[in-house]
Amino acid sequence: MHPVEHWIKEGEHQRQDFKFLVSDSRKIARTLCAFANTDGGRLLIGVKDNGKISGIRSDEEIYMIDTAAKYFTEPKVEFHAKAHRVQGKVVLQVEVSASSQRPHRIKQEDGTWVSYLRIDDEDCLSDKVVRHLWKFAQDPRPVVLAFTEIEQELLRFLQENPFITPRRFSRLAGIPLYKAVQIMAKLTSWGVLAFRSSRNGLVYVLSDT
Repeated sequence: MHPVEHWIKEGEHQRQDFKFLVSDSRKIARTLCAFANTDGGRLLIGVKDNGKISGIRSDEEIYMIDTAAKYFTEPKVEFHAKAHRVQGKVVLQVEVSASSQRPHRIKQEDGTWVSYLRIDDEDCLSDKVVRHLWKFAQDPRPVVLAFTEIEQELLRFLQENPFITPRRFSRLAGIPLYKAVQIMAKLTSWGVLAFRSSRNGLVYVLSDT
C-alpha cells in the first residue's frame, strides 16, 4: 500500500487535512497558519473529505499554495510539497512544521489580519487567551500565578458548569476582561484549563491531565 493510502486511512485529524483542490489561496492560507500555530501538519490535496482520491494538476496547486504562503500569511508560513502518483492520480503532500514564530496570521478580504489554530480536524479562529499563550511561549521567564480567591472562584464554576469564556469569567469575578484573559492564559499554560472549539468560538474547560 502506498504511504498516501495509509495516511488517508487515518482520516482528517489535528495534524492532517484533506483538500479536493485549491481554488482560493486565502482559504488555504488559513489551514497553513493553523498547522504552523499548533503542532504542524500534513495537507493531502487531491483527496475528498470521504478519503476518495480525486487527483490534481500539481503545478497549478503548488503555485496556489505558494501564493497563499507568500501573500496571505504573516510571518510567511514555510512548507514542503511533494507530488505522489496513487491509483493513477496525482496527490500533493504539503508538510507544515510547528512554528517558533507564532502567531502566523492571514490577511482577510477586508484587509484585517487574524490567526487560526488547529483543534482536532478544524481550523479555529484564535482568541485573546490563545494569543497570550503564544506570548508566554516566546518569553523565557517562568509563568507565575498565585491561586487567589479569583482563581478559586473560576475553578469552582467549572466544577459545576461544562465550560467558560473569558467574558463570562470577567463578569463572574467582577474583573476587567484583560485581567480575565491573563488569568485564563496562565491557567491554560499550567495545564489547569484546556480550550475546546464550539459553534461560537473557543471555550475553556477543566483539563483532563
